[in-house]
Amino acid sequence: MNFAAQLFYSSYLSERLERLYSPRPALKDSEENDPFWQREELYLGPSQPGSSYKYGPVSNGTVGRRPTLIEPERLKDFGVEELLNGDVKVHETKVVMAPEVVLMDPPKTRRVSEFRMIPRPPAQYLRFEDISAAAFRIQSGMQKTPCTYSRLSKQYGMEIYLKKEHLHYTGSVKERGVLYLLTSLTQQQQRMGVIVATDCNFSMAVAHHAVELKIPVFVIMPSSCSSPRLRIYRDYGAMVISYGSTGRDSQNHACHLARENGYLYLEEDENAAYLAGLGTVGMEIYEQVPKLEAVVIPAAGQYGLLAGTAAAIKHLDSRILVIGVEPEDFPLLLQSLKTNGPIKDMHSNPNKKLYGGKLISCSAEVTYHTFPS
Repeated sequence: MNFAAQLFYSSYLSERLERLYSPRPALKDSEENDPFWQREELYLGPSQPGSSYKYGPVSNGTVGRRPTLIEPERLKDFGVEELLNGDVKVHETKVVMAPEVVLMDPPKTRRVSEFRMIPRPPAQYLRFEDISAAAFRIQSGMQKTPCTYSRLSKQYGMEIYLKKEHLHYTGSVKERGVLYLLTSLTQQQQRMGVIVATDCNFSMAVAHHAVELKIPVFVIMPSSCSSPRLRIYRDYGAMVISYGSTGRDSQNHACHLARENGYLYLEEDENAAYLAGLGTVGMEIYEQVPKLEAVVIPAAGQYGLLAGTAAAIKHLDSRILVIGVEPEDFPLLLQSLKTNGPIKDMHSNPNKKLYGGKLISCSAEVTYHTFPS
């Protein structure tokens, strides 16, 4: 470096130091002391008069940087003073994030022994109280049939008595269950009426006793039903309608009418009231036959009579033997007892030779549960 350059640099450095450490002139009232803007003495490069750049002068092609320090004594001029201690009140902005998704714990693997075993409800047996209530209810509308000594006693070498249930008005024991079933209906159901669609003793009993109880009754029969049979239902006082060519057609139409008009569709099934009414036969047999040892009951197709009679007899004297007799070609109840459960598949394919191809409903399931042993 030559002498001229050294002289120029020393003069320039002394001038800058003098300007930097010299006391600041007092501000005029019209001037604003803004600490956010850097004062002129802090510029590194020489100030250029008339420079219009808003961030400060340009030195060596670069723009002078703004200061980042603020005088602490002036902070209160730019904040909100607290009323108590005069501190600056800081406004904080809290960023609310999305709620954290809490994952559920995986299911614990439990041992089989930890599961609570819910026992199955016990099978509902036909109670003797229900049979006794049915006997009291139907005693005014049902005659007590005789149980007479039979001449077959001498032939077989034992005392045989025959319960003559054919002496009922419709000639069937099913009147007992039907009468108690109809009297057990609510007043609303009795006003709406009942409807049947099978040509059997059950339907005949419904037609007769429904008219006696002033319950509207409708009988739907296929066109294949004989005229004398239809005349019997009409003589009982039932409204008879011929529909369809098969029993299935008449049954479907009866169900349709029941849904449309609010009728109660009745069929011989495992209704508790119906079985209780049939059980009144056992009570009468126990009263009429002295030293009763065994009761033989037919069981073919429908097993309600066997179930009701057995429930009554076994309650009165458990030593009395109850025997049910069913055809060899359709041993539904026998197979149920052997397999320790009701058989349902035999009902779908009945013996056509025995029943002539007719589909017969069966209440073997409730009959099976009626026997506790």
